[in-house]
Amino acid sequence: MDPACLGYSMTDAQRDHFDQQGYLIVEDALDSRMVGCLLEAADRVDARERKHRAIAPNEIMAKFRTIVEEDIFLELLDWPRTFPLVWDILGWNIQHYISHLIYYPPEPKQAEAHKAGGWHQDGGRPVPEMERPHPRLSLKVAFWLTDTDQPDRGGIRIVPGSHKRDTPPDREPKGGPNSPTGAGFEAMVQVRVKAGTAVLFDRRLWHSRGLNTSDVTRKVLFFGYSYRWLRGLDYNVMPEEVLEKCGPVRRQLLGDGVDVKGWWQPTDEDVPLKGWLLAHRGAEYVERIGQKQWEREKWTDA
Repeated sequence: MDPACLGYSMTDAQRDHFDQQGYLIVEDALDSRMVGCLLEAADRVDARERKHRAIAPNEIMAKFRTIVEEDIFLELLDWPRTFPLVWDILGWNIQHYISHLIYYPPEPKQAEAHKAGGWHQDGGRPVPEMERPHPRLSLKVAFWLTDTDQPDRGGIRIVPGSHKRDTPPDREPKGGPNSPTGAGFEAMVQVRVKAGTAVLFDRRLWHSRGLNTSDVTRKVLFFGYSYRWLRGLDYNVMPEEVLEKCGPVRRQLLGDGVDVKGWWQPTDEDVPLKGWLLAHRGAEYVERIGQKQWEREKWTDA
């Protein structure tokens, strides 16, 4: 793995912000060259999907399992500007569980037809089936490939701190769908960022899609990380031809392991990320991030 990762470890300020607010913005996570390469690859995926699934040019294209579509996407698995933040939050016993590309073309200017609400927590069946309050099981990294720095470009809407509460925001936030205030029990924020920015967010954070009435298609690639003892949403067993392209840490992230028991009780061979961190950061650090950090989370009633 690229030792450059060591230069982007999580700061105390970043950790506190993520723990308390449920998200973190990493500006310039991708340089212009990488954004360009990702856009070329993502455009090819979009073209293939629209042709294969007969998706009209003005309709949203959402593609899961994106990571296997183009080799350049594998580079994001352990990207130096974001991956250290992931392991600092979740620890070393982690995997990549979902990749999701979304192309959101502009809506008509008069589109008051924005679906009110749309607020949700990620996670599928664990959302209704687990006891509340939910523990942190996973997080996502949103790599923004186009600018969403203007209110009409469909930037993701979030309610900061809502990952610690169980009540969703109001269906229709005060001030309109792109307003920076309102949204029930706390202020809603529309995340407005430049292309190349990464936004990490806890899967429990209440969020929804903003409205794109600009003249630019909103393009974003989501990578999700979870604990290894959860099933993946992309694959449980990644195709061998994909694993063959990867080193030990990436293979771990893609679901590879020595034995099925290793998903619950991993050996060092199951989790090469742990060995890499031992060699580069030391045993005390590895022990610290390998322990559940639940005591830092202060749950309050909604």
